Amino acid sequence: MALLDTLQQILANATNPNPQHVDQISREAPKDQLGAGVADALRSDQTPELGDTLSSLFANASPQDRADILNMLTEKFGAGALAGVAGGALAGHEGTSTPQVDATKASQVTPGQVRDVAVAAQQSEPGIMDRIGNFYAEHPDLVKTLGAGALMIALARFKNNNLRG
Repeated sequence: MALLDTLQQILANATNPNPQHVDQISREAPKDQLGAGVADALRSDQTPELGDTLSSLFANASPQDRADILNMLTEKFGAGALAGVAGGALAGHEGTSTPQVDATKASQVTPGQVRDVAVAAQQSEPGIMDRIGNFYAEHPDLVKTLGAGALMIALARFKNNNLRG
């Protein structure tokens, strides 16, 4: 089935999308367009707050994906910026020149702490939604964890971009 046909079927069954169709889209869609759609969904007032979305993403992720989420979130912070955030759980992991969070460390971080770090990132980095959208696009298994509302917004954006181009 062609990608746009599959997308149309998902959108037609928005309340109960076929997981296999969602998987096909998340794996075959151009990553830049999928990432842009996810970023738009994250910005939407029809989806949960960013902190809640990332907290849920983190709770449903594999140990390595958890570490990757934390590294993505912390890479733009300056030194010491996370000392007072989330009980200091990620202090010392700010920026790209500090030690990366590994899967063992990530297992010690709670979804609530991820929410706090996501809120801090949202306040300090204007481009965070685009980076998170790109992160989702590079991790197709995580696209399914977006939740129905955000997923439908992301896929509708993807469809609109493909019909124009």
